[in-house]
Amino acid sequence: MDSLPWIAWTVLAAIVFGTMASAVDTIAKNRRKIAEINAAPARAEVLGRLDAIEQRLERIERALTDIPG
Repeated sequence: MDSLPWIAWTVLAAIVFGTMASAVDTIAKNRRKIAEINAAPARAEVLGRLDAIEQRLERIERALTDIPG
């Protein structure tokens, strides 16, 4: 090992550091994605909101058809 020049040690250290940094970055991205998925509203909540919007739209349509032309 002592026979390797300093430039070889620098290259080896850069390769190891780059690999480790890439692995840590990938793990962090995956954890962020999982957190975003878990923070998203539940399916039942989304369906409830869509039903409420649909009911409001029906009331607006009824009001518009009741206006005398």
